[in-house]
Amino acid sequence: MLSLFRMMEEFSGNIIIDGVDISTIPRQEIRSRIICVSQDSFLLNATVRINADPSENTTDAAIIETLQKVHLWDLIERKGGLDVELNYMFLSHGQKQIFCLARAMLRRSKILVLDEAMSRYLHFLMLGILLQPQYVAMIVLIS
Repeated sequence: MLSLFRMMEEFSGNIIIDGVDISTIPRQEIRSRIICVSQDSFLLNATVRINADPSENTTDAAIIETLQKVHLWDLIERKGGLDVELNYMFLSHGQKQIFCLARAMLRRSKILVLDEAMSRYLHFLMLGILLQPQYVAMIVLIS
């Protein structure tokens, strides 16, 4: 995984994605296009909206639809919706991980990397979601 995100240059061989050797692409470009969801959830001290879409490129409707798909919208709506502050007391550990998966889904990357612990936890949820037409092109890698 370190080589995939170019945190460490590969010792031998190449990593080719869509016919392009990733060593020819700037590190920041690679890191912005490949999504990693780990067991350690990263949430900002900000609203649900900002946590779901930190770059503010997505509509509220798309955020709500994605949160519905991962079964978090009802809870979030009861707490105040997209404008409520999302703090660490708001969601359980598992719900935080699922929220991070929803954020990854909103970015619509072709490559999603899950660490081993995360992949076990989300296996069944992801199968139901990622097999939907808009996510079929996504490749899921498990480290």
